[in-house]
Amino acid sequence: MEPLDLIKEYINSHADHPPENLTLDSKLDAVGLDSLALLELMFKIEDKYNIKLPDDTKKPESIGQLVELVEKFKPSAGL
Repeated sequence: MEPLDLIKEYINSHADHPPENLTLDSKLDAVGLDSLALLELMFKIEDKYNIKLPDDTKKPESIGQLVELVEKFKPSAGL
């Protein structure tokens, strides 16, 4: 599952926001993710991709920023 799909699935189930209305520019707080839900989503991402995001990671504000963060730290498929 791609990071964007995982994020959309999480938002749909936890924030009750239709995934077809989400874009990379969608603000996380505007789609119903408070800081606790965002933290839970980030833990889910870490588990899914077997990564550890640094503790000093800047809080993403949009779906696109969160996708970029995941892509930066997830292992490459070819390795």
